Amino acid sequence: MNSALKIHPLMLAATIAFWGWQTSQWLAALAAGALVCTSFYVSLRWTLTDAQRYRVADFCTVLALLLGAWMWVTYGNPRAVILFFTWLPLMLLPVALMHAYGSEERMNLAVLFWSVRRQRNRVPERPALFDPWFPYYALWIVAASAANQRGEWFYVGLIALVSWPLVRVRPWSYRVGSWAVAFSTAIVLGYGIFYALNVTQTYLEGAVPDWISAAGSRTDPYRATTDIGHIGKLKDNDAIVLRVTTPDGREPPRLLHRASYNAYFDAQWLARGAEFARITTPANRRWPLSSVDGTQRVTIHDYTTKPNPVLSLPAGTTIIENLDAINVQQNPLGAVQIAREPGYFSYVAAYAGDGAFESPPTAEDLRLPAKEHDAFVALAATLGLSADAPATTVARVESHFAYGYQYSTFRQHPLFTASPMVDFLLRSKSGHCEYFATATTLLLRAGGVPARYATGFAATEKSAWEDAYIVRQRHAHAWVRAYVNGTWIEVDTTPPSWLTIEAEDSGMWTTFQDRWSWLRYRASRAVANRDERQLLVGALMVVLPFAGWLGWRLYRSRRTIKSAAPGPLATSRQTTGADSEFYLVERQLHARGRGRQPHDTAQDWLARLRADAQVDTSSLADIVDLHTRYRFDPIGLTDAERARLRQAADDWLARHQ
Repeated sequence: MNSALKIHPLMLAATIAFWGWQTSQWLAALAAGALVCTSFYVSLRWTLTDAQRYRVADFCTVLALLLGAWMWVTYGNPRAVILFFTWLPLMLLPVALMHAYGSEERMNLAVLFWSVRRQRNRVPERPALFDPWFPYYALWIVAASAANQRGEWFYVGLIALVSWPLVRVRPWSYRVGSWAVAFSTAIVLGYGIFYALNVTQTYLEGAVPDWISAAGSRTDPYRATTDIGHIGKLKDNDAIVLRVTTPDGREPPRLLHRASYNAYFDAQWLARGAEFARITTPANRRWPLSSVDGTQRVTIHDYTTKPNPVLSLPAGTTIIENLDAINVQQNPLGAVQIAREPGYFSYVAAYAGDGAFESPPTAEDLRLPAKEHDAFVALAATLGLSADAPATTVARVESHFAYGYQYSTFRQHPLFTASPMVDFLLRSKSGHCEYFATATTLLLRAGGVPARYATGFAATEKSAWEDAYIVRQRHAHAWVRAYVNGTWIEVDTTPPSWLTIEAEDSGMWTTFQDRWSWLRYRASRAVANRDERQLLVGALMVVLPFAGWLGWRLYRSRRTIKSAAPGPLATSRQTTGADSEFYLVERQLHARGRGRQPHDTAQDWLARLRADAQVDTSSLADIVDLHTRYRFDPIGLTDAERARLRQAADDWLARHQ
């Protein structure tokens, strides 16, 4: 085993290239790799003071904080966190270059950590030294992993980079075959875990409730899990999820549709027979949904933390304009889903009239669930609902829920435990929008009118601060689409008071939250629909003036030339502890036939010597202990301990000449 292991410049070059491959930032990778790896082949070195090293490290800290804050404001969580780790090695590049072209073999931890600096002031004679190249090597791997393309070749590259240093430190006391089998097993198990985590993440993204996806940015167009039957306080937050503007400042459509569902079972709505179909490739970012021309337009500013979001659109949307997306697809129930990276985006919805463009009704749009069938059929008969007059049926259903029913965000245990919907319909007559929308859908079906359960948002709150209509998470809404005279119309029987009731808990915190949301929105619009190359350009505009000033200060510092000739490997530099007097003792014992074996550690060798009656080991233990600390301990020896090692070795050699 090579106890004096130093990093190879090709290792750094490979991991930086791996990062460039995963991020597609080849220009940045080439520049960083050239700057770092050149230091292993040139002899010019800068002699820097501790204050100058601290200044460079503090500069990188401030840079990381500023860029991290900018990413958070612009991209939000979790995109900002991923980007931060992706670019962190470049943020720390000045520190790496300072060490690469400095005269010190190892770096003091105080350079990176303020807490260690304070400790160093208390104990100045024991600096905490370490070799920063392997941590920096690992940091590039982490950064590439944050930006990985989720392919098998990523794992192959990752294994190669992780294996490289492990192969170099392989204990030679183990057989090659046994070591190779163990290492191969670890690789296979690692890939199994890698695959299992990916499958688990995919499952959780589909199974975990929307709150884990952040602020209603995700809608599942195949399944809608409701709070029907749940008890307690049901209240969404005030986070802003959409901003809506119109060309002439008039009010936008009240309801913005995301998805419709046609099958109800056990408090869940499903979309059956609703396979998505890709829309024709657009011209000038215009995605046609219908052959009808839209005469009215509304601009919607959206945000998603996940790829492939579902759009929020007014009924009758015919064309989506100014939308940057990889592709757009639509299902027969009116849901429109796009493929694009997470973050902020905007689009213009051109719409015509109030009717929704969905597929014609099927038998599924008249089906009643078994638990609720009898109750809804009986009520439909009482109200005199008839399929022969669908418009009249809709009017009677709206009138029925307008009197005697009330909106509530609190639910108690239902008396009709077999069906919360029957309890709502006949006894409590109190619930949130999911109750009203579900009950209305089923009652219309019982009266012979095809109906679907629709979800989306209500755009009713005008913000004078932003001069736009804002849609909050608590504005998430459910209503009905009923098929009347050949058209799907919007039917909303939830009492209008629901908006006032939902806003009752808003206060000062909501105002602060709105200002912060507006700041993030404005920042995001400045870089909307740009890739990470723009991030690099912006970072360079901030960094270069400071880097120039810092470089000028360093240029005025002292320069030194390495005495040793430059070589191709970092191992050509002098090894720490190579001047230890322990090696003189070892050479003396080797000449007497009692030297160390290739696989021996110093402690193993000492234990064997103690069993040899012809060897004086009275002071060898102290020599071996001091040498081991001098050679391998990052803290090293104090001046007094270094002198003690020298004296102990000289005394032992004098006794055994």
